[in-house]
Amino acid sequence: MTEFQIDDEYKIFQEKETGIWHYKKNGVILPKKVEKAFKFYSPSSYNIDSLQNSYFHLSNPSSFNDPFDCNFNLIESSEDLKKINEMTTVKRNNTSNLGVVSMTEVIDNHLMWAHYTNNYCGFVLEFNGKEISVIPNEDQTIGGTFIKVIYLKKLIKVKKEYPFAIQHMLRTKLKHWEYEQEWRFITFLGPKRDRILRYDPGKVKGLYIGYQMKDCEPSAYETVLKIHSLLYPRIPIYIVKPHPTKLELYFESLKQF
Repeated sequence: MTEFQIDDEYKIFQEKETGIWHYKKNGVILPKKVEKAFKFYSPSSYNIDSLQNSYFHLSNPSSFNDPFDCNFNLIESSEDLKKINEMTTVKRNNTSNLGVVSMTEVIDNHLMWAHYTNNYCGFVLEFNGKEISVIPNEDQTIGGTFIKVIYLKKLIKVKKEYPFAIQHMLRTKLKHWEYEQEWRFITFLGPKRDRILRYDPGKVKGLYIGYQMKDCEPSAYETVLKIHSLLYPRIPIYIVKPHPTKLELYFESLKQF
């Protein structure tokens, strides 16, 4: 097999020269890299700590708000078909040896700010998507890839024998999630099963703070400003809020000192 038609929009095909599998959407090859990647955070103490100590939390897909994301049922095998009548519950996407960091290529989406920063009470980090890297740790991770999520009108199963089956399971979501424009860093965990993955703070390119953070989370707001001045003094910092006269978000540059 050198190509597979997923639905009327998406197709997977194999490049003859390299053997690499690519995704196409409406005939256009999906990019392997993104110019800018943004990580949204709520104002929890855990997220403030990750900012201060420059690390990502590698999520288990079982914690995702979409139960069909990374769901085992996206891969079909003859064994699955034999057992399907015996199943009393839907297979859940609990993958103890898998870690995922979800990011996005958009910063000005109103829903993202509402859903993932606690209604503009959190913050966002900007990375150069072409330079995303982590501090290697052989005991912690086994390989890793940074890929663009695809959004289908209807979830499609692929056979277990297909060489792209695992990737299909890890990057496929339903169409109504498309507003997220998600990219995700995916890695399999090493022997320690440690879900704290450190990154190079020098790769952070910008810090964005929701306009309500100062009022709804004042201590977190002050802490984020202190962390910026100590660890990231050279990167720009913005307050994100509704534009006073236009129906769009406004990014106000914040000069601390």
